[in-house]
Amino acid sequence: MVVVVYLAGLGLIVAETFMPGVVMGLVGLGGMGVSVYFGFRHHWGIGLAQVVAALVVVPLALYAASRRLGLRESLEGSVSFAGDYSVWLGREGVALTELRPAGMILVDGTKLDVVTAGELVEKGRRVRVVKVEGNRIVVRAV
Repeated sequence: MVVVVYLAGLGLIVAETFMPGVVMGLVGLGGMGVSVYFGFRHHWGIGLAQVVAALVVVPLALYAASRRLGLRESLEGSVSFAGDYSVWLGREGVALTELRPAGMILVDGTKLDVVTAGELVEKGRRVRVVKVEGNRIVVRAV
């Protein structure tokens, strides 16, 4: 029974590395701790073997999980296809939706996703683009 509880606890800790959470790891750690305690009470060799197995299997499982869940490719040298939205700075348009604070506007026949600085703007109201940060377009009611 001690070995079954130990293996179940070890399995839960290994599963925790692949499906992150808290419960499985804590239950597994508790099961392994109880099993090691009773293993040492039964015979010191059993308890020692359980501790050694845990010191080998758990780090290997963490290493395997980090390799599986880690970033495999570098983004260095990639090209962004984001447009240059600074051309819209200072232009005026009409709110196609309510801006609370995000929504759509129409500027020179082009629909744009925009945000306000926090204020609500009604649909149909004129707005002006006051700031562009990357692909974030900030407008203010005129």
